[in-house]
Amino acid sequence: MSDDLEDFAEWRDNIESRVSTLEVTVETQARVRAQMDKDMSDLSVKLDAQGRLLQALADTQSEHTAVLADHTAVLADHTAVLADHTARLTRLEAGQAKVLAGVQAIIGLLDGQDSLSD
Repeated sequence: MSDDLEDFAEWRDNIESRVSTLEVTVETQARVRAQMDKDMSDLSVKLDAQGRLLQALADTQSEHTAVLADHTAVLADHTAVLADHTARLTRLEAGQAKVLAGVQAIIGLLDGQDSLSD
């Protein structure tokens, strides 16, 4: 019977050792899983922030595109006005040249009359 008790004590010690090892392993794995959960939560927060940032960038880009379209339309209008003003200025210069030629002709005629009256 003594052998049975010794065998039982040895078996119990072996089982206690194994249970202790399992407890340490389970505790370690629980800490690792908790850290993984925290890491996943941190990643989720960062991913949400990046998603909001990308949405803000998309909104800003859309606003800038609308402003650029407005500026392009205004530029087209200004280009048309400039072309019109350039055409008018060209016509005015041509008319001014005709007036200048006419004034010079009148001066020439008046000069001719002055030499006849002398």
